[in-house]
Amino acid sequence: MSKKDDTSSNEELVQNFLKKNKNFFIKNPELLKELQFPLKDEGSEKVIDLQVYRYKKINQENIDLQNQMTQILLAGKSHVQTQKRILRSSLKILNCKSISKVFNVILSDFKTLLDCDYINCFSTHDALKIDARVAKSYFRDKAITNLNQNSKGVLLFFPNKSQLIKSYILLKINNQDSFFVLAMGSKDINKFNPDQQVDLIEYLIKIIEIKINQLTL
Repeated sequence: MSKKDDTSSNEELVQNFLKKNKNFFIKNPELLKELQFPLKDEGSEKVIDLQVYRYKKINQENIDLQNQMTQILLAGKSHVQTQKRILRSSLKILNCKSISKVFNVILSDFKTLLDCDYINCFSTHDALKIDARVAKSYFRDKAITNLNQNSKGVLLFFPNKSQLIKSYILLKINNQDSFFVLAMGSKDINKFNPDQQVDLIEYLIKIIEIKINQLTL
């Protein structure tokens, strides 16, 4: 076999490998620096040819992947910090000796925990009374959180601050035959939205429910 045939065969092997491993240069971006891409197609007056375009596209994809990974790492770090704050609040609540102390912890810790500007508490059975049927309409299908941003909710749950509230979250705390509603509002329109994850907050709500039920037995 001639040297020319050997070269052609090797080139075909490389081409076949790259076709089967389309992410090869994304996974090995350092190799791109070793390659020499022509700045001009020999048979064209175009300054940028297809190979240069592909190189730039692969390089941009690599940058995008790095940015995505950075965002994931930052989100993970933030999630761990939130978990720690949730745990501290849970321990405080479990150590409370009265319902009033439970709500003192809620009103102080939740403001920091959710970084909100205003907190209001309502009940379906006492001085902080709210109509149970109206309140239930904000928690469909056994939900215990509400992030729908219904404009009517601002007027109902923040009657004295409705002009200041730009986004809010509602939490439902069940207590035997009645329930409490915690309304937390923010001046920031992007603070609360329907796409937010609430698994950690719902865990904390369950801790509160357990403690309140213990104290009312």
